Amino acid sequence: MVQLTASYSKALVALIRADEAPIDGIEVGPWFSPKEIKGFQTELPGWEFHFHAGSFISRVRYWPRSLKRLGEYQACTQSRWVSVHIEILPFHVYLLNSLWGWNLNPSKHHRTRRDFLRALERVKAAVDVPIILENLPSLPGAKYAYAADPDIITEIVEAADSGLLLDIAHARVAAGFQGMDIHEYLNKLPLARVEQVHVSGAREKEGYLRDAHESLQAEDYAILKWVLGRSDPKMVTLEYFRDREALREQLWNLREIVGG
Repeated sequence: MVQLTASYSKALVALIRADEAPIDGIEVGPWFSPKEIKGFQTELPGWEFHFHAGSFISRVRYWPRSLKRLGEYQACTQSRWVSVHIEILPFHVYLLNSLWGWNLNPSKHHRTRRDFLRALERVKAAVDVPIILENLPSLPGAKYAYAADPDIITEIVEAADSGLLLDIAHARVAAGFQGMDIHEYLNKLPLARVEQVHVSGAREKEGYLRDAHESLQAEDYAILKWVLGRSDPKMVTLEYFRDREALREQLWNLREIVGG
């Protein structure tokens, strides 16, 4: 059975309290502290929490002490795995682009893959659960395309002998940047290794499709069904944080798709 989970938000808490959230668990990330997560667990007793570490590999590269923090998150949530981004562009390239639109030249892709895998080994050694890797959308511009190239993503996942957290919105954005049909792009990913799927609504901004974390649209549901027909994930997670009623509708739509 595929578990249905959702990102923690005030809207989700309201639905849970009203018994209107057809989910099996709650995902939290490093934007919350372990202390805050423990507060959520007290607020919502009996609920299973899952930890998504996001850009943790970059933190490990720059702040080695963050490995201890990862252990605190894992001890707090008791997640069955920890998921991290396949973040092979240097962190400052992502940061400066997202904050000010600066398009710095990235490092050579063979070097960034090597550095990512080295940091990943340190993360694996710090926790006693599997690490699964999430595809990222990269950034606009041909010079960044390798960071979301499906062949390179597959090479990294297989080199790490890891499961894949397939983010469908990230895949849609990456496919758009590379001029590929979304299904062609997805077929190049290691779908047999998918352990978890992230879904959220992408939107166009400044001529590019972006992972806006808006509500799911018909195309998003259709792609999810396509993915589920070609993979065997244990979990589907909705990343939506805004309107309560929109969240409720999406969760019930997803519950119908994943079953249970």
